[in-house]
Amino acid sequence: MKIKVLTSYKPGTWNEYAKRAVDSVLEHWPQDTQVAVYHEAQAQDVFEHPRVEWLDAHEVQPDLLKFKNKYKDDPVANGEINEIPNGVRRPIPMAPKGSFLWNAVRFANKVFCVTHALRNSSGYDYLIWLDADTYSFRPIPKEFFEDLLPSDCMLTYLGRENPNLNDGGKYPECGFVGYNLNHPDIQNYTNDWEKLYVTDKIFELIEWTDCSTLWHLSKKYQKEKNVKVNDIGYWKGVKGHHVFINSELGLYMDHFKGNRKLEGKSKLKDFRDQKLEATKNIKDLDYWKKI
Repeated sequence: MKIKVLTSYKPGTWNEYAKRAVDSVLEHWPQDTQVAVYHEAQAQDVFEHPRVEWLDAHEVQPDLLKFKNKYKDDPVANGEINEIPNGVRRPIPMAPKGSFLWNAVRFANKVFCVTHALRNSSGYDYLIWLDADTYSFRPIPKEFFEDLLPSDCMLTYLGRENPNLNDGGKYPECGFVGYNLNHPDIQNYTNDWEKLYVTDKIFELIEWTDCSTLWHLSKKYQKEKNVKVNDIGYWKGVKGHHVFINSELGLYMDHFKGNRKLEGKSKLKDFRDQKLEATKNIKDLDYWKKI
């Protein structure tokens, strides 16, 4: 299995946490893993490495820049308020306060970086999105990924669905997403995902983050095209809101969600007792013993 990893980072965050993420992939992932780093004109951060490719997101994806310029001054599209005259509208009434859940401009970056990589990764079997605030803390054998990423599934993600809630209730955690580049529907999925933004159809959805748009299309493809996905989160019995570290990924990686970036690690209270045999004793790993 040939794997390519991609990530992106906001201006000013390279030394804060993104460099650590990239360095840890180069150190601990299989040595034939390639890394694509998308940035926004941050040429001062670039360093030479035979397994790292640097790409300016605005340069390689002009439609991303068009979308951001079109809506940069729209407070609704930036998740600040419900609506303004002649601006986009949230599809259902929401509380008037702002929320990241409707910040389409902020999270468009990630989507356009992934769609570009999906179209430009020939020769690889899987493309893995990895958030820039992650850290791989010990060597990961290739067999781990071969078991984790099935050949008959289009996507592998950390699901947080609740079948008892309307429409599943909760979008997935997208700090880690695997895209099967050999799947017959992956390029159609790529085009449809990007089209949500280019045609402004994103604003007809309930929420507008990258996780929400990915989940929307995932459910659509499962229902209409009978596409299989691989949920390594709740469907697999993983418990806890911080599903990343409570899943099998926590055997090798940490994800500094939200204010965890300030401490550079997750918290002991993030863990839940797990029923999966592989993760029952996850807190006994040296890395987790130190938190």
